[in-house]
Amino acid sequence: MFAKVMSVVLSFLGISAFAKDKEGKSFLLPEQEKMLKDKYGDKFLESFKKDLADFERDGAAAETAVTEEVTAKLQAEQADNAKLLARIKALEEAERQFKADIEAKEKEIEKLSKEPGNGAGEVKTEETGQEQMAHRFKTDMSLAHNQWLDAAFKGAAYSGNTTIDTTELQKEFGKYVSSERLQILKDLMGTTESIRYMSTIVTDKTEVRAMQSAIDSVLQQFVPYWTPKSKSTFTPLTIKNFKCKINVQIKPSDIMEDILGYLYDENLDPKDMPIVRYILYQLIFPKLAEEREQALAVGVYKENSVSQDGGTASAALDCMDGYVTQLKALKTAENDKVTWLLDGTALSTDGETLLSQIDQAVDQVKPLYRNKTMFVHADPDLVIKYSRAYREKYPWLKNQDGEKVKIDFTNFTFAPLEGMRGTGVFFITPKENFKHLMSKDPQRTSIRMETNHYNVDIMAEWWEACGFWLAEAIFAYIPPEEERESQQSSQGGGV
Repeated sequence: MFAKVMSVVLSFLGISAFAKDKEGKSFLLPEQEKMLKDKYGDKFLESFKKDLADFERDGAAAETAVTEEVTAKLQAEQADNAKLLARIKALEEAERQFKADIEAKEKEIEKLSKEPGNGAGEVKTEETGQEQMAHRFKTDMSLAHNQWLDAAFKGAAYSGNTTIDTTELQKEFGKYVSSERLQILKDLMGTTESIRYMSTIVTDKTEVRAMQSAIDSVLQQFVPYWTPKSKSTFTPLTIKNFKCKINVQIKPSDIMEDILGYLYDENLDPKDMPIVRYILYQLIFPKLAEEREQALAVGVYKENSVSQDGGTASAALDCMDGYVTQLKALKTAENDKVTWLLDGTALSTDGETLLSQIDQAVDQVKPLYRNKTMFVHADPDLVIKYSRAYREKYPWLKNQDGEKVKIDFTNFTFAPLEGMRGTGVFFITPKENFKHLMSKDPQRTSIRMETNHYNVDIMAEWWEACGFWLAEAIFAYIPPEEERESQQSSQGGGV
């Protein structure tokens, strides 16, 4: 390192050697010190003078440190640095141009949004005289249903036809979905409560399976031979992907008053919100999110034998195998690779005993995972019982984390999941072992509308699933059979 610094200093000062004192030691002239101080600062100057004295302590001349090899390496580094600097400048210029383009587009959008539009939501620009679509969706106010809402919203009487033309509604739906496709698909597959605790695999395969294990040991005693350690033992689990859909039939004339009320509540002008947005975001997506959360947790896939239109639709919980269902299947199969917490023991109704049981359960987590920050995914009813028991035993302690319930002396925190309510189940696993599958091909996720007399039929299809990667990284509690049956009977059914 000193050789490179030495070479740089000599080059900067424009000299080939330093001045020498009567003992033959190199030293810097006052003007040379000033040049280095102005260029690199006091700290560099003092450090260089110290390194210079240390190098020549044994009688070697400082200039001998600068060999041809060091000079060649330094020149090569300088050339690389020059290329890197040129690249940085090019990127800075590209960024500057990109920001300028964005600013120009924003100004254009602002200008176009103020232009008068025709019934199709198109605008004309004076500069070109060509019809262009505005950047954001513009509601087509030539359609009867939008005119009806606009008049009602403004308190005026609408004298036109009050019957909604479903063909017009389908046309608007198609245009809206086309212009807002990415956002709609994102909201269609929105993150549910449990997905927040999963790691996502983007795939178009109908099933996935772990192909590589985590390395758990590499250190060994040295011997002059190749002695690879035995392969890590692990049990990859297969996660099946399921194709799901929604088929929703809506009678637009029946929801016009509801839409009008929503416009008043949200203070939106009808021209700023098409009916199709209300149908999607207020009627379909909230219910879909609720049912997806249930299916991802306790769904049990059942083959649907319906082969013709008008047949019986499957229940929401029949579309996929949820993670609780998969854990129960592993327990039934007596998979000994999974660590079954409190195996065969029912959780106590006594608060202090319950606290002791949870402590015992987390102590059963393998040492390799005990120091990891992980969540205890659990039935919300269980978390409430634990929290109340803890407060009763330690009433003087205040929960500084609000609703977060951390288990003492561990890195584990309870994560109550609504989809698990009533199951009595809880499990611990790293986020990287808890998987969510979704399609990487947007074309495999579609949403469309068809008209059927006075009704509109909304359809969407997509692929989705969840599961676990490796059995050895799962630490799960499944209530004994008799307790599960009593829970199910008390709730009028159960999972």
